[in-house]
Amino acid sequence: FLISSFTGNFSQVDKLWSTIPAIYAWMCVTDTRTQLMASLTTLWSARLTYNFYRRGRYDGWPFNLFGGEEDYRWVILRRGILGGCWTLYWNWLILYIASPSLVAWSIAMKRTHCGYEEGNTLNAIDKIAASIFLFALCIESMADNQQLRFQNRKLHALSAVCGLASATTAENNKDVMDGFCQSGLFAIVRKPNYAAEQLIWISYYLFSVAATWPQSEGTVSLVNWSMGGFVLLCVLFQGSGWLTEEISSSKYPAYRDYQRRVPLYMPKMSALWNLLIGEGN
Repeated sequence: FLISSFTGNFSQVDKLWSTIPAIYAWMCVTDTRTQLMASLTTLWSARLTYNFYRRGRYDGWPFNLFGGEEDYRWVILRRGILGGCWTLYWNWLILYIASPSLVAWSIAMKRTHCGYEEGNTLNAIDKIAASIFLFALCIESMADNQQLRFQNRKLHALSAVCGLASATTAENNKDVMDGFCQSGLFAIVRKPNYAAEQLIWISYYLFSVAATWPQSEGTVSLVNWSMGGFVLLCVLFQGSGWLTEEISSSKYPAYRDYQRRVPLYMPKMSALWNLLIGEGN
């Protein structure tokens, strides 16, 4: 927070958010399950760090460690969208994000807390969790690329003499004219990245459920203390989603109609069916 206040760039925490979780995960590897979780976390970290890099957030590195492009949402917060309480909100958000990381780090420092058991092998729930994780990661990567292509197309259209003629299809023309991406995955849900990220955290929780898999007699425990992690992250995305929705609807007149047509996180069955049979956008 002090560095962010001094530099005027409040995206400093983002530079750590994409890398620190992978480090913590490898610190806690003691068996096959935790090794799988650390490997998946590394893939997640690589995707997020790369997307962060190509959006300009690491500009100036390594000579200017605290430079780079700032997330546009902090600019909006400084204008008083939260009634002038953006500094209080920032402190709360940092604590909200950092607390689970501090807990994970403290546990990871003592390997005896990782629940190591000789012969603790993977089971069906582990495979389901890993499959969901990889599926959600693919969705995030696809959404990253679609959004990047749209932003480049939009920038080119605004700077080109021919204007919207630079867009090759009517669908792309509509996206550029309206000012926001609403094709591809964005025709199914308005926030595919946010939806997939929440799914990733839910799938990560399933690994803790898998750890309770009965070795002989007994039942699988579907609820344990670690569920607080994915619950808090999902709650965080509700607030972040609300903020970005407010920003988009205030900037683009057509966004209200987009909100009526396309759900925020949960896709409509009709949209999934059209995608399955090849009639989706």
